[in-house]
Amino acid sequence: MPGQVGLIQATEAIKLILKKGKPLIGQFLIYNSLDMDFRTFSIKKNPDCPLCNSEPKIRELADYQDVCSLNPVTQATV
Repeated sequence: MPGQVGLIQATEAIKLILKKGKPLIGQFLIYNSLDMDFRTFSIKKNPDCPLCNSEPKIRELADYQDVCSLNPVTQATV
């Protein structure tokens, strides 16, 4: 299963790089391996998305140490 999904992802990347074919931009692909069935449906951008709207509020990756607590959690002894 991971190989099949990876192959699809690699194919999409090649289509984008070569500007050939019809990439799945704006679409969601569902793969049912039991029935060997593929389905796609369109998705729309969320105009309120802080990452991908016309004026994004998120412009860079967050600093891991600032966002996540790196101190180990101390457990209370009973």
